[in-house]
Amino acid sequence: MGFTKICPVCGQTYLSLVTYMSHIKNNHSKESPESFVKESGELKWTFRSDD
Repeated sequence: MGFTKICPVCGQTYLSLVTYMSHIKNNHSKESPESFVKESGELKWTFRSDD
């Protein structure tokens, strides 16, 4: 199983962590951190009661 990451800013798919990090550094260095965080679909943890 390999590395796969889709750039949240431009939507390109990367199969290597090195190329992904280089892409972020070279193409999106002036982007705000908020643009890299998904607001919708974020995993929310809850405690479930089995009463």
